[in-house]
Amino acid sequence: MQVPFKLQELEEWRDRILDFSNGLMESLESLAAPRITMIHATFDDVGKRHEDGMCAVVGWVAYREQWNTFNWQWMKVLEQHGLGYLHTAEFLNKFPVIGDAPLSDDEVYRILQPFTDVIHGNITVSGNRGFGVCVITECAAYDALDADEKRVIKKPELHSFEMAVGLAFRYIRDELHGNNLMALQFDESEDAARLYSCYKQLKEKNPTLRNFMSGICFVDDKKHPPMQAADLLGNLTLKGWRRWKRDGELPAALRNLVYPKASGQTLTCIVYNLERLKTLAKMRIERKTTVDSEEG
Repeated sequence: MQVPFKLQELEEWRDRILDFSNGLMESLESLAAPRITMIHATFDDVGKRHEDGMCAVVGWVAYREQWNTFNWQWMKVLEQHGLGYLHTAEFLNKFPVIGDAPLSDDEVYRILQPFTDVIHGNITVSGNRGFGVCVITECAAYDALDADEKRVIKKPELHSFEMAVGLAFRYIRDELHGNNLMALQFDESEDAARLYSCYKQLKEKNPTLRNFMSGICFVDDKKHPPMQAADLLGNLTLKGWRRWKRDGELPAALRNLVYPKASGQTLTCIVYNLERLKTLAKMRIERKTTVDSEEG
């Protein structure tokens, strides 16, 4: 449960969190020394098969100096709210309201705006080079694949992970040269072992990822502000998915996060429905057939 902190406790907590977050990124950077890890991607998973019919991986990609300024401003907003960390669902559920009615779209937007402003101001807009990633895999679409297609398409939660990593690299490929590498941070979860195995397979199969990905870690989101920003995006993605399925609209807070005023789109979202999964499976099967015939 998120409870208000006293000012002195907040200041001490802030300093510990900033030290931890900085040390975490430094540790990932040291894995590839003397090459330099300049870009950090922070991802979270969201969605449950039986409740939401999808599994998604979402997050933010930015240069280290952007994350440094982001961390300071994020902790400042937390201090203003008397919080040590942000868990978006819990924060919204506990937010004091008058009456029994659930929070409206506009209320959620206003409540989260101080946090989304920090993301915009340090990561995605105003000349920054960061961006957001969202990959959704529909569970029913995966279930509808035939046996051959499932051999080349991973289950929804793993498929979303590998495609989110690939999407991040696609957008920064021109930045990755010489000593410039990217590291991944992912929220702690019961899928950590499977995700790490998927990460290792990605590096084994893809020379670009193998050459330019310095490392991955799984971390408690309470101790790493970038992970809390990914959690916020995950919460709004889930709200957006449910709202879009129901009436074809996106919640105000998600619209603001993706399409802020005086800026273009700050986040790329790909939904793997049945058509897109089948197209990908066909491409992979054909590629494997070509490689097998060449080796034969």
